[in-house]
Amino acid sequence: MINRYEDQLEVPVDTAAQGREAVTVTARSDAFNPATYWRILFRRWPQIVGLALAIGLLAGLVAQSLEPLYTASTTLLIDTSRRGFSPVDKDPAGGWYSFLAGQTYLETQILLLKSQALAQSVAERLDLWTHPEFDPRQEAPRRARFRLSLRGLLPDWFESDQDPAPIAKEDVHRSVVEALAGQVQASVLPESEMIRVSVTSHDPELAARVAAAYADAYIEFGLETRLEQVKKAAGWLTGRLEGLRGQVDSSERKLQSYREQQGLVDVKSGLDLTDRELGDLAARLVEARAKRDGLANEFDQVRRLRDLASAELSSNPVVIRNSTVQALKTEEVKAERAAAELAERYGAQHPKMAAARSDLNTIRAKLRFEIDNTVAGVKKEYDIAKSRADQLQQELDAMKSRAQEVSRKTFTLRSLDREVETNRQLYEVFMKRFKETDLGADVESTNARVIDAARVPRAPIEPRKARIVGIAVFLALVLGAGLAVLEDYLDSTLKDAEDVELYTQLPTLGTVPLLGRRGLRKGRPERIFLDSPKSDFAEAIRTVRTAVALSGLDNPQRVLLVTSTVPGEGKTTVAINLAAALGQLERVLLVDADLRRSSVALRLGLPAQAPGLSNCVAGTTPLDECIHPLEGTNVHVLPAGVSPPNPLEILSSQRFEKTLEELAQRYDRIVLDSAPAQAVSDALVLSRLCNAVVFVVRADATPRQLVQLAVKRLRRVDAHLIGAVLNHFDNAKSTRYGSYRYGRYRRYSYAYRGYTQYYRDSGKPG
Repeated sequence: MINRYEDQLEVPVDTAAQGREAVTVTARSDAFNPATYWRILFRRWPQIVGLALAIGLLAGLVAQSLEPLYTASTTLLIDTSRRGFSPVDKDPAGGWYSFLAGQTYLETQILLLKSQALAQSVAERLDLWTHPEFDPRQEAPRRARFRLSLRGLLPDWFESDQDPAPIAKEDVHRSVVEALAGQVQASVLPESEMIRVSVTSHDPELAARVAAAYADAYIEFGLETRLEQVKKAAGWLTGRLEGLRGQVDSSERKLQSYREQQGLVDVKSGLDLTDRELGDLAARLVEARAKRDGLANEFDQVRRLRDLASAELSSNPVVIRNSTVQALKTEEVKAERAAAELAERYGAQHPKMAAARSDLNTIRAKLRFEIDNTVAGVKKEYDIAKSRADQLQQELDAMKSRAQEVSRKTFTLRSLDREVETNRQLYEVFMKRFKETDLGADVESTNARVIDAARVPRAPIEPRKARIVGIAVFLALVLGAGLAVLEDYLDSTLKDAEDVELYTQLPTLGTVPLLGRRGLRKGRPERIFLDSPKSDFAEAIRTVRTAVALSGLDNPQRVLLVTSTVPGEGKTTVAINLAAALGQLERVLLVDADLRRSSVALRLGLPAQAPGLSNCVAGTTPLDECIHPLEGTNVHVLPAGVSPPNPLEILSSQRFEKTLEELAQRYDRIVLDSAPAQAVSDALVLSRLCNAVVFVVRADATPRQLVQLAVKRLRRVDAHLIGAVLNHFDNAKSTRYGSYRYGRYRRYSYAYRGYTQYYRDSGKPG
């Protein structure tokens, strides 16, 4: 169960290993266990499969009643290179543009094939206005007959029902076109320029005819569209050529008028001449500036020395270059030497000396005069050079202005010339396209042709009966599995040994199978172990006996209490058969301690008023007279006796405790069958007098919450719970019990019977 891993149980656990110390146990497992779900599905597989078969059968009937649909297809090859008439190049941007344009064109054709305009053309071509599959007027009588049948069954509901108004012709046409367009599908085949047109209909022949008509209508529509495009293109080209011709004439007239106004004949020669003149003037200007700068330097030198002594000025390189100055300079040197000699010979006052000084002064005056003339000449040459440089600069500036003017005129002229050339080229392109275009060929050719013609389909595409049934069965299985898991989730009973151990925290001593009709034929449930020792039931009881024996190896559990949660869980049956099993090995006393609803005596065939436990405890009957042997076994029975009015007081009395101690001295094992632990407190009182308690749980019956409460009550009084026995376990609902299937018990039954027979023959206890 799913909820077994989600609920929490907090109960004190009493174990001998822990010194009967109560601890808190949380029974919870968050781990996902697929085996749990598998067991749930396997246990309820008949319901799941039954639901799947029922829904599958219903789906098959529905699929069989559906009207079949047929699809006919035709394939068209679309020439994307003939997308339409163009007066210029069709792919100006290259292959990528062509690819994108082609894809867009194909998508446009898909929309065209699905359009209501083409559906209108096909409906007119095939005269589908009155076809039963499309004509809404033929659907009205069927609805009317249906309403009449309902009116006969429910007249009060259809008193005001009137016959429907007739449908207008326009509405009929619109309905037919919409229905036809809805039955058409168009798609581009991968990595191709082909389009597949598919038409779906209840009539296979009609589907093929409509598909073929769609292909024809599409091709004719393309021809008509192309004719209209060609006519429009021709008119547009004619008008465009006239306009371009006017633009060419206008630009040529403007160019000629500008030439005449500006007096431009040979613009290229004029530009070359201007460039040469500018170069010559620039070279002359550079030369004049260099000469001016040189004279300016010389003039600055002589101007600074003008007011100095004549000796310094006369030694200036500019002055020395004058031949007259050089000659006077030589005469001055000679006159100075002669004056020096006369002064040395005659003295300064001699008349010859006076004549010599006079000659020297005359020569120096001339030298001064020549130097002044030289300085004046340098200044004059500088002024002339400066004036020449300025004049050349003015001429160069004027020439530049003229050159700029010529350049502006040339730019305007070239702009007008380019305009003329552009208009002329555009005109020639359109004229060439107009001459090269074969209007007749464009009209007769089409952009599509049929590759695969539509054929009458042989098999319908819908309904896919196997698919419908398969999906329905699959969904039914999923639904059934979900309902099974939900049902198991809502079921709070304990299903198997794993549930018992999980929710009670008790080890499972054994699982006793449910006795079906075949099992009951072998004897009464309380005597199955004795009457049918080779049965699965007997082997399960032996397993419980072994578990009980192993639990008391160190501390023998001589007094054993068998109880359950509520009545009807089979504790008495388990107690009787367990006592019989223990009796094969030792001397056993079975005590019916359920004084409220005693049944041991009745089940074992003892007299109803036979004295028992209540009689001996009350002292009305001796103990030996209350004990009865069980025929054919080593077991004695102490029935409940007369039902007392106060069972709990008897079980709580000192006399009962002493009686139990006396019985323990006589027998190797005492098995007490008590009242349910959750119903009354008898089991709680008895558990304190017993060495061990065996808790019986009925599978698929007792809610786990009650089981947990009963176990909790026993633990509160420190009952020594050694384990639980799962009773009434239906092997048919489970895949496994532990590691063995119940059928495998039979192979061990024979050997075990021989083992028991050995003890009987040898006289040993058992």
